Amino acid sequence: MARQFKPTKVENPWQSRAAGSCVAVAVILLLVHPAQYLGALTPGVHSANGTQKNPLDGWHQSRPGSTQGGDPWFNLRSQVEAGSYIELCSQWRSQQRGSASDKLPRNLENKARAHCRLLP
Repeated sequence: MARQFKPTKVENPWQSRAAGSCVAVAVILLLVHPAQYLGALTPGVHSANGTQKNPLDGWHQSRPGSTQGGDPWFNLRSQVEAGSYIELCSQWRSQQRGSASDKLPRNLENKARAHCRLLP
């Protein structure tokens, strides 16, 4: 059955060469064309002193009086991620004594249980 299906013979080899050449020219034009570099020349992305300004700067609006998008525990989380548990442990101990005004979030509380000892 498979022997019945034979590939067609190429009658005009110049058509194949012409098609391959057109594809090669199209690829070269796409790679060399200056339109791909026009994004660097877009007006409005340069600041007053002539340096290029990142268009994504300022996309994040934080609320006044808070840190990093409204997370009051951002500084403590940053310290814990850096490996410093001193502030976390003192906050957790004061929470255990009942003198802390704010309760630690659950993930910080779990890390405190794992890394801090409850001292009298």
